[in-house]
Amino acid sequence: MEYDVIVVGAGPAGSTTARECSLRGLSVLMLDREEFPRDKPCGGGVNVRTAQLLPFELGDVAERTIRELQVSVRAGYSYVRRSDEPLTYMTQRRRLDAYLAEQAIRSGVTFRERAALREVEMDRRGVTVRAGTEGFRARVLVGADGANGKTARLAGIPVERSLGIALEGNIELPPAREARWRERFAVDVGSSPGGYGWLFPKGDHVNIGVGGNWPVGPSLRSRLARLTHYYGFSPDELWGVNGHPLPVFRQGSAVEKENAVLVGDAAGFVDPLTGEGIYSAVKSGQIAARHLAAYVSGAQSDLSGYAHEIERDLVPDLLVSIQLHQIFHLAPPIAAQMVKRSSRTWRLVCALLTGRIGYAGVKERSTVLARAIDLASAAGRVRVRLSTEG
Repeated sequence: MEYDVIVVGAGPAGSTTARECSLRGLSVLMLDREEFPRDKPCGGGVNVRTAQLLPFELGDVAERTIRELQVSVRAGYSYVRRSDEPLTYMTQRRRLDAYLAEQAIRSGVTFRERAALREVEMDRRGVTVRAGTEGFRARVLVGADGANGKTARLAGIPVERSLGIALEGNIELPPAREARWRERFAVDVGSSPGGYGWLFPKGDHVNIGVGGNWPVGPSLRSRLARLTHYYGFSPDELWGVNGHPLPVFRQGSAVEKENAVLVGDAAGFVDPLTGEGIYSAVKSGQIAARHLAAYVSGAQSDLSGYAHEIERDLVPDLLVSIQLHQIFHLAPPIAAQMVKRSSRTWRLVCALLTGRIGYAGVKERSTVLARAIDLASAAGRVRVRLSTEG
């Protein structure tokens, strides 16, 4: 069968791209190797900045509305800061992704589940895809199948990414403790190199996880157990424990080739500072759809415009996030104290989560601040290099 667009992967990036293309009048096939609803290793936080990108409400899939942040340092000293406005919504990816796929289907997208990608053949007129036991033809191909997906490799798109890693699990939330976590999520800093630990509350359980630089992978289970104890739960009661890579974009990495593009985690668009990827998944999907529609209609001769818009509108935030990550991990306890004691710093955290400012906008506030960030992040890079060499 022939379509204008084939999207491989039905997570937030794939569903967004598929839905936006269909709303622009394109015929769209969305493929996924799993059957929905399916579990997806992820904390499931959708910050307000991301929710504002969506043309519909999250509805029942938003199980908690978060206004409070609990910060602890190395599973010890802690404090809580509160915002008058919502900061993020807690979802289960099993439900969120099924909901987003449903919105795509309602827009006219054809969705094939249990259709694992096997082959990609590209020529000047389009692309042939073999998934499961079937073959499909389209003008363009979208890789939205995450960090472990096959699309980029099969389409010959050279992706350069750095990798972090995370491990998370779930545990039942006793009714007696529900009030504490009703509007609060928690992060623990300083105890995982290059990352942090977290507790994200859901409707009837909490999600606890740890993440960091790739080399910490072998120690994540013990780190997760310690953090679970710290939050007052038993590690023996954790269920659904899963690990997953965190792909971080490297400047200059390809995001398109001929008649194929990459979106979301497949392109490495994870926020380096927080490890969050849903914002960039939705944002890159929306950008991709505009250029795919223009290409299919003949208004654009190629898909290079997608790469240019990503470079202009998404990459600057990712690059500043890398710098802020390097600065934060110079001394996480000091950063934690700044969030506690400085109202200006707390307002900045809230502004980033709610979308009033992007990471790049932080540097645009003043040339002095921009210079300070550049110098501090350079010091962070040197420290990481020296520690690695040592």
